[in-house]
Amino acid sequence: MSISQAVPKADRVGIAILVMVFTDLTLAIADAIIKITISDMPLSQFIFLRSCVTLPLIVLILRLRFPGVSLRPISPGWAFLRSSLLLVSLLLYYASLPRLDFSMAAAIYYTIPLFITLFAAIWIKEPIGLQGWVGVGIGFVGVLLMLKPQAGDLNAYALLPLASAMLYALAMVVTRTKSRAENPFVLALMFNLIAIGLGAAAWLGGGGEVATTAPSQFLGSWIGMGWFQWGLIVVLSLTMLTGSVGTALAYQLGPSSVISTWDFSYLAFAVLLGVILFSEKLDAASMLGIGLIALAGLVVIRRPKTNCRE
Repeated sequence: MSISQAVPKADRVGIAILVMVFTDLTLAIADAIIKITISDMPLSQFIFLRSCVTLPLIVLILRLRFPGVSLRPISPGWAFLRSSLLLVSLLLYYASLPRLDFSMAAAIYYTIPLFITLFAAIWIKEPIGLQGWVGVGIGFVGVLLMLKPQAGDLNAYALLPLASAMLYALAMVVTRTKSRAENPFVLALMFNLIAIGLGAAAWLGGGGEVATTAPSQFLGSWIGMGWFQWGLIVVLSLTMLTGSVGTALAYQLGPSSVISTWDFSYLAFAVLLGVILFSEKLDAASMLGIGLIALAGLVVIRRPKTNCRE
């Protein structure tokens, strides 16, 4: 008979930080690859195929490494909610990449700590305090500098990473408060099952055909696959596994306030890759915006906490 997953893990902050930084480097490289290639493939096909490759690997790891762990989450409802939030978050972020500079998308996306602060205050009644509100204000000034909104001239795609950040923050609060005792591979299993179901539904909704013309962003007929496309899917599947398990493990092993600090390493990697791979040139306002967003994240997660029920 299968046994339940382990009790909540004790904090191991050093390991959690290393896991988070390595995970962010892996994900930044993967997202740079996605920015280059995703326009050739509908997102529904991408997430379906990537999860189809990843899912057997997760099951194999669970059976070999954790033979006594049930494949069923301890709290299926919370695991389903967490995975659904993460999946929609990723889809929104991926949809923004072909149409935004990599550094801009990443900077807006990394308002995550601001939303974690707000959602933690709402959900677990964690007090924000004056320093927290100052940080939130600084962060959204940074977002405005990145977006440079002008009358009738706002790029709607720039709102996608912002919505993605909100959903990701919700998922991390759920991870910390409701899914901390779950095995990370079981959480990854749930995520990939939902991704396969959504991708399959989108394919059937598009007529279940292979496209002969340029596909739509999410729905529509899928494109034919060659060796190069399959190679990319395999590589990105491995990065997906690293991201799913690494993020869950980091937030399970360390307080969200500490891990969120090191989660900013993704922003640094994204800016660097944007310059190297895409020859992106940031103007003064964008550089200031990135700096303010990073500063805001550090302010809100370093603020004094009292009566915290994390």
